[in-house]
Amino acid sequence: MASVSINRKILVKVIVTQDFKDSFSQQLNSYKAEIDSAIEKIKSEESRFLLTGTLNSTEISAYRGKLAKEREQQELAKKELEEKQKEIKSLEIGSIFPYMQLDSTTEIKEGDNLFEKISNGEITIRDGIVVSLKP
Repeated sequence: MASVSINRKILVKVIVTQDFKDSFSQQLNSYKAEIDSAIEKIKSEESRFLLTGTLNSTEISAYRGKLAKEREQQELAKKELEEKQKEIKSLEIGSIFPYMQLDSTTEIKEGDNLFEKISNGEITIRDGIVVSLKP
């Protein structure tokens, strides 16, 4: 019987524990530090660029625009991380938190219900241990 492999998404949910809140918060702090570093590099690049003055006005304008856009993107990412940190702090122990999505494949063959096969599956974990699966 012929079959086809297709991609689908699997949602990973976490049962919130204090260990999860602590480790996820540390992860977010690490990402935030990386973003702060990137923002400082952009600021440094802007300063260095202004001091060299070797480009014409059109090139200067284009380059400044590029740096401003990069900086704006980093600032937005930082703001999103700060919002996520607030959300994590407010989570109640024992609540369910949608943590991430994973890509998965599934086999479909004649006679299968397509909608059941492609519906998003779920994995629920507590402190990294799988507690339940909904394929």
